[in-house]
Amino acid sequence: MKTLIYFYEDFMRPSGGPSGYLYNLKKRRDELGDKEIVFLSKKEFRRPVLYGSRNRLHKLFGTDKTLPENARRVEQVIYESEMNGPFDLNEYDIVHFHNTFDLYSQKKNLENFKGKVLLTSHTPMVPHKEFIGEYCTPEEYAEHKEIYDKVAMFDRYSFERADYIVFPCREAEEPYFHTWDDYESLRKQEKILYVPTGVPVCVPEKARDEVRSELNIPDDRFVISFTGRHNTVKGYDSLISMFGKLDGVTVLCCGKETGIRHPESPCWIETGWTDDPYSYVNASDLFILPNRETFFDLSLLETLSVGKSSLISYTGGNKVFKDREECGIYTYGSEEEALNRIRRIMSEDKAAKAEKEARQREFFEEEYSIEKFYDRYKEMLRSICS
Repeated sequence: MKTLIYFYEDFMRPSGGPSGYLYNLKKRRDELGDKEIVFLSKKEFRRPVLYGSRNRLHKLFGTDKTLPENARRVEQVIYESEMNGPFDLNEYDIVHFHNTFDLYSQKKNLENFKGKVLLTSHTPMVPHKEFIGEYCTPEEYAEHKEIYDKVAMFDRYSFERADYIVFPCREAEEPYFHTWDDYESLRKQEKILYVPTGVPVCVPEKARDEVRSELNIPDDRFVISFTGRHNTVKGYDSLISMFGKLDGVTVLCCGKETGIRHPESPCWIETGWTDDPYSYVNASDLFILPNRETFFDLSLLETLSVGKSSLISYTGGNKVFKDREECGIYTYGSEEEALNRIRRIMSEDKAAKAEKEARQREFFEEEYSIEKFYDRYKEMLRSICS
């Protein structure tokens, strides 16, 4: 049951998306000394000299240097898809891809593959739309539309070629029905597997009082925390709208800012990117996840491990947490409902709130610990091989 996870270890880090998902999986694998799961590493997976030389020559002479970097990336994936290699995949029973770019790049190499191909896409919308929206300005897309539209071909091939598509839950498929007209016709129920994700317990590096002192936040101030990308899919603009309608609240944001400008207010704090968002979440009174579309957000699982009341939009993978108010997890469908929820949480008895958050940590251990995740992942592999 030897499994290759087609993702380089160098690109794994404790963050969102496939990078964080696989960072956690590898951490548990290393703890157990499991030899059945292998990740790509530059030390162990050296590209053959001929393959590497052809790639370098193509990058030097076969691509249009006037194209934007991401357009050249698309063309490079297409070029690699027509080559054998660089690795012999038939050494493995299963190859698990974590984005459609990688899977499409192996199109030629997979022609003679005898094992099973798995795909987890991770994106909160069809991947080609996320790629275009995330990496191209409207002007760049319009100028190079013919190239960028080829990314849709990566998605179609990948979802058709994969023997199994792995989602963390049934609800995580929702964004694909919403954002991809072809998904319903491509989807085959017998190919869909559901394996709930898990994360290690997240330990804040700084105490609540320390963070509040550093940021000049009074101890009795109600603080709402937000982590992740500052874009419309994550609902960052929705949070800004809510902030303008709330009194007595400070918003504390972690993550990289994008083109959406935050309010110029002393009650809106941006920390930027950090590898310790848990300290800021722990220093808050409420964590908010206002996603418009949701795959299955690792930041929520991390928050569960810390034990912090959460307010999450009723979308995609978030729907799994409906009716978990006894654990301090609240869902909402509209901005008005979210505002009413926040106001009720602000006036909640502190002892009752602490009891709910204690239950939340127990719920995390029962369902979303890294140990539970790894066991479920291995069971999936065994099931496929048998």
